[in-house]
Amino acid sequence: MSFIRDIFDFMKGNVLVMTICECVWRSTIDIIWPFLPVYVIHLGGSYETIGIIMSLGTAASLILYPLGGYIADYQGRIKLISYMTFGYASAFLIPAFTNTWQWLAIGIFIQNLVTFYFPARQALIADSIPPEKRGIGFAATVAIPSAFGLAAPVIGGWLIDTFGIDRAMHGLYFASFWIASAIALFRFKALKETVKNPKKLELTLSKIPKLVFEAYKSLFQVLRVIPKKLYVLSFLVSSSVFFASLVSSFWVIRAQEIIGLTVTQWGKVMMTSGLVSVVLGIPAGSVVDRYSKKKIAGVCLILGAVQCYLFLLCTTFTHVVILAAITTLTNSFMNPAFQSLFADMTPREQRGRVLSSIGGGGIWLMRGAWGSGVLGMTMQTMGTFLSGYLYKYDNSLPWIILAAALAVIGVLFILLVIEPEVAEN
Repeated sequence: MSFIRDIFDFMKGNVLVMTICECVWRSTIDIIWPFLPVYVIHLGGSYETIGIIMSLGTAASLILYPLGGYIADYQGRIKLISYMTFGYASAFLIPAFTNTWQWLAIGIFIQNLVTFYFPARQALIADSIPPEKRGIGFAATVAIPSAFGLAAPVIGGWLIDTFGIDRAMHGLYFASFWIASAIALFRFKALKETVKNPKKLELTLSKIPKLVFEAYKSLFQVLRVIPKKLYVLSFLVSSSVFFASLVSSFWVIRAQEIIGLTVTQWGKVMMTSGLVSVVLGIPAGSVVDRYSKKKIAGVCLILGAVQCYLFLLCTTFTHVVILAAITTLTNSFMNPAFQSLFADMTPREQRGRVLSSIGGGGIWLMRGAWGSGVLGMTMQTMGTFLSGYLYKYDNSLPWIILAAALAVIGVLFILLVIEPEVAEN
């Protein structure tokens, strides 16, 4: 099949290394995340607490995020990615040895503080995939790890139901420290730099404040030369991140409290979503490369609006499973289109700083949303902060708002986004 040949054309070097790391990450560390809101409630937190913890995490990311793009463009991608992956790993030890939602919040805050390496990771992958294959390339880097992570949600649900949520989560956090540390070492040894003639930056503690200042200064300089069409794309994607963040932590909560699913059943829902992503993700990426990316993204946003509203009508486990499969189909086309458009519009020499400033992000219906860049992460922070208050006020209102917003954004996407005639390398 042609799309399989396309995968093996670029699945080498940095793309292969990052995909291997994601495969390990998705099959082990990602066991934790689907059940994090449930764990917060178990530790005595409220709906509002869930939103506050998640918003503090994304707010922490914002503090140093421009620094990541600055370092990535000037000194290179590899050291930043590797060192900060180990910093991320170390923060797993905080919830591993504590048992309150306050300490959990501190751990999440520290983890997100070091995620300023994300622009470097995004830039490295974009640098390493040929422009004409970015749709299938980004799709493959999601779909292949999804195959390895298929059983992770079910394993997580089984561990929680069998050993209790406290014992299960502590063990998972401790194991995640060792696995993430190994990934950091592997990235340092195996990745190859894509920045030509990188400059030397003094990354001592005494120099960090000056570097942060220089990073923000450089960010504003880049903002002056970013074309209007890239701002339009970023605003629309970041807006979708904001509205998706209103529900991102509460899919599982509503599924438990309103529909009546168990933790294990929610794990099976996530496994179904992962299976569909594996089967359809790469073919979907191939379609994204062949047709208009903005039209694909716009139509998917409109379809996603309908699917979000349908979640409110679900009353059984079967309903939720079917909807999860359908929404994953939508996600499989939508997010590669988002990522490819950003890569196509952004010059390589500015890619780190652009992604760290107005990178946008993406949404994964029935899972969550992720902001990228200062704009996207600010939107995510505001959305997650409001999410708990909205859900407490009316447990259907967040999905109604999301459905209406995605429909409008989808139409605007088709009308306003301008695709480049020639993609950036």
